[in-house]
Amino acid sequence: MTESREQTDEPTDEPTDGPTDGPTDGPTDGPTDGHSDEEVEQERQERLDPDNRPEEAEVDNTDRDFDEEKGMFTDSEGYEEADERFPAMGEQGA
Repeated sequence: MTESREQTDEPTDEPTDGPTDGPTDGPTDGPTDGHSDEEVEQERQERLDPDNRPEEAEVDNTDRDFDEEKGMFTDSEGYEEADERFPAMGEQGA
């Protein structure tokens, strides 16, 4: 059996799936809750520091150049001395 309800404009205590007029628990585009710009920037730098990165964290390498023949990024330590280990793109056969 299914139960149907009439729609009314009266408020209910049931949760809604839409936006609310109250405070949110997530990030906002508003003020930084009394923190100065310097404090926010310092916290940001600490969070972005590679030494503070958790293991298995996803890293964005879109600004780096990857050498397919050497199998490493061009700014990696030892890149200049590394030998080409893989065939060039287009020369890989089936």
